[in-house]
Amino acid sequence: MKRLLLTSLVVLLVLSSVGLAKPVVWKLGGVHAVDTPETIALYRFAELVEEKTGGQLKIEVYPAGQLGDAVGMIENTIMGAQQLFANVMDWNQHIVQDYAILAMCFAFRDLEHIQRFMETETYQAMEQEMIDQHGIRVLAKNWYRLPRAIVTKEPVFSINDIKGRQLRMPALETYFLVWEALGANPIEIPWSEAYFALERGVVEGMDSPIGSIYGMGFYKAAPYITNTRHLMAPFNILVNEDAFQGLDPKVRAFLVESAEEAGDYYTEIVGSMFEEDKRKMLAAGAIYVEIDTKSFADKAREVAIDFEKKGFWKKGLYDEVQSLL
Repeated sequence: MKRLLLTSLVVLLVLSSVGLAKPVVWKLGGVHAVDTPETIALYRFAELVEEKTGGQLKIEVYPAGQLGDAVGMIENTIMGAQQLFANVMDWNQHIVQDYAILAMCFAFRDLEHIQRFMETETYQAMEQEMIDQHGIRVLAKNWYRLPRAIVTKEPVFSINDIKGRQLRMPALETYFLVWEALGANPIEIPWSEAYFALERGVVEGMDSPIGSIYGMGFYKAAPYITNTRHLMAPFNILVNEDAFQGLDPKVRAFLVESAEEAGDYYTEIVGSMFEEDKRKMLAAGAIYVEIDTKSFADKAREVAIDFEKKGFWKKGLYDEVQSLL
């Protein structure tokens, strides 16, 4: 009888310890506003992770720069102060220099062009360098977004219309030098402060993912939306490699699966949301402009050749990208 009671007590203690085991909680930082497709999809990612892992892994989403600016959150993720960071893939150039090619305006024609590049050995080597030399991994990159456009206070119908314009740009040297070459006057301002810079007249315009213009409210301060399609880099989720490898293999697999499923969800909603957002913006007085971007692209090619000579990315990378057209 005593042996039976002792055995029962041991079983109860084991069951109790399992029940009391705390889930692993990770921080995911982003820069986009709460009601943008990017953040909506990140919350969906967190939901999927918790569902698939049975609560063993929970993701806390911190949007709108709550954990800092983009560069700071990249550094935090490398150090492990936060486990995940989500942003546009061209920001990875702060980790591996060759990612700067994705921030080269007009280097890619469309989404299929980007996808072909990401299938190359050259691109795969870039991802591996992030892991081997910096301890950070691309968890999912199938978060395909709409191209970037520019929003301005005054209309832009040609390259001549941006000359001398003060345009908000992120902390990426490629952005600055390209838009300077195109004739603009770029000013570095964090994404989270961009709307206030437009509203207060600090800048006359900015570039933005076309799917984020409504959610961020940019059209209210700069009603002219010009679909320049100058950049098309996907959104991606980065994860600290030590944290990733520290997970149980099954949990790790569920994490990747969740990130990819959320990417498919994001790709779907970013297109459908923009159609509705576009209708709302036009009704509110915004003006949507389609233009011929050849003059922009021709000038940008000259800049790209100069960038390569200066070592912004490895020699021959721009031509390799162009050969995939």
